[in-house]
Amino acid sequence: MLGKWLVTLQGLSSTGRSWDQDVARKLLEDDSIGSIDALQGLSSDFHWQVVLENIGGIYRLEGQWQGSMMRHCSRCNTPFDCKVSGSTQRDYQLGKQMESMSDGDESEAECEYLLPPGSINLLDVLREDIWLAWQADVVCSETCKGLCSYCGCNRNKVTCEC
Repeated sequence: MLGKWLVTLQGLSSTGRSWDQDVARKLLEDDSIGSIDALQGLSSDFHWQVVLENIGGIYRLEGQWQGSMMRHCSRCNTPFDCKVSGSTQRDYQLGKQMESMSDGDESEAECEYLLPPGSINLLDVLREDIWLAWQADVVCSETCKGLCSYCGCNRNKVTCEC
């Protein structure tokens, strides 16, 4: 199962490779897989649509993902199923990065350099993208009334006398 998420850039066909699949939440939550911190509290598998192409020696990984995770509302502190989505965009290049780039080409500077054969754990890439999209403050709904600042009751459930 993990094998389909491990990719080697060297020898990638000229047509590239694409994925349009659900990534099992158990894989994303398993801390024994990969080097990026496992995600906890996921409430669904994550759908990931991604393409890997070789464009003149630059390997571009690009796509979209979506899923849901259990979060606590920043206003009322109630747990809720929070839908999250984001994009993946990474450029890789095989070889060793040169210490100084005299031409100042920013596109090369944004590449991640990998030593051949250029192995990528796609689960790590997806985990990192989900972590980077993390929002500190999320609300269960735009109409959430929050907690009463005096008595602490959830004003979505109770009308307090404060």
